[in-house]
Amino acid sequence: MPYFFLSYAHVPRDGSDETDPDLWVHRLFRDLCVHIRNMTTVPAGSAGFMDRTMRAGQIWSQELAESLTTCRVFVPLYSPRYFISPWCGREWTVFGQRPARYLRPDQLRDRSPVSDLRGRPTAVVPAVWAPVPEHRMPECVKDVQYYGPEHTERYKRFGLYGLAKLSSFRSDYQKAVLLLAQRIVDVGESVVAERGDPEALDRAHDAFAPRTTARSATGRGLRISVAAGSHARPPAGPGPDRYGPTPLDWRPFHPAHPHPVGKLASDIAARLEFRPDVMEFDHARAPADGPEVLLLDHRLLRDPEHRARLGEFDTRDRRAAGLVVPWNAADSDDAAEHEVAAEVEAVLPERTRRQRQARHPVVIGPDHKALGEHLPRVMQWAATEYLRQATPRTPPGESIPRFRLGAGETATPAEQHTDQQTEPHADHNTDQQTDPHTDQHGHCRDAGEEDRLEP
Repeated sequence: MPYFFLSYAHVPRDGSDETDPDLWVHRLFRDLCVHIRNMTTVPAGSAGFMDRTMRAGQIWSQELAESLTTCRVFVPLYSPRYFISPWCGREWTVFGQRPARYLRPDQLRDRSPVSDLRGRPTAVVPAVWAPVPEHRMPECVKDVQYYGPEHTERYKRFGLYGLAKLSSFRSDYQKAVLLLAQRIVDVGESVVAERGDPEALDRAHDAFAPRTTARSATGRGLRISVAAGSHARPPAGPGPDRYGPTPLDWRPFHPAHPHPVGKLASDIAARLEFRPDVMEFDHARAPADGPEVLLLDHRLLRDPEHRARLGEFDTRDRRAAGLVVPWNAADSDDAAEHEVAAEVEAVLPERTRRQRQARHPVVIGPDHKALGEHLPRVMQWAATEYLRQATPRTPPGESIPRFRLGAGETATPAEQHTDQQTEPHADHNTDQQTDPHTDQHGHCRDAGEEDRLEP
């Protein structure tokens, strides 16, 4: 088992640079491993674990689950991105479910405190990667102390990322990493966290999500609707073992990929820093108040009732709804991919047309890997479409009084209302309305010019 587990938020690539945006986190991990190998007797390769390869579109690996539930010490890298990541919130939950106890309370190494602010033993050792204001931290992390008397003002101001990036702070970075490694060893030698359940990752909740809503403060909610059969109503076709008690148990790529497709989509959405809300299509009567992705079992199209409901879904004004039809090439007696695509287009022509224009195919195959590569693009596209059509909302309350340079006073709310009614008709010599911010030739004027032209 690894001595420590490094939990951090992946920085997404922007597509313009091949450089790994998490390069400096990898350097920190290597430096910590070198220190811990020198401070302990851990075998080679067992100093620490970090998720190096998993990006958006992938699901939990068995190695990650085993490492998180067997490591001695949990090291979260605090940053603004960390606390909006559902993935990191689930890692925090799973480790927090492991009860901790003192190994030898009468012989704590260097008499270092190894408890949280409530006095309970803890095997969590936070590190500040980038400073986060106190008010932006979730309540669940505030009991764990992350600043100690050994930390310098530079560390508190810039975090490990800032110290690592600036050559003039090289000595500060080296000292901070050494102290962090010492702290990890102090806790690892003094506190025991009981082994956890690797399967807990599949059902863990996001510890950082607000309790009152499943969506983040930034509004990155994503509805994932699953339209599929169940044991009670299995569609005609191969693989009755692909279905379960509810449509959410649909596993189109079983046995190669035994997980439900809704679970795969939820993990991918969490990787993209959405707050996924997975539900049955039959229960999603009301339009989503955010982007939406529908996962459709094409065999439902053979049922007249489902065809009618899906046709109704297609005609609604749901511009921010993506459609994905998983197709398993291993189903020898199933229709070919182009036949499935034609069948889907006949029932959902609007959905198919919109995604074809965006160059996102609707039918995805031949296996779960292809689905994992394509699904993130559809999710991001649906989110972009939602933002594009969203209507700006004016905050409640009276508007700010309009300031008049020539009048020496501000207009009253009644005068503002009158101005708004009369301004479009101020020029009676033209048939077109005049933009108050442009001249007669359509060129932009600055604020001073507008005020000078005002009577």
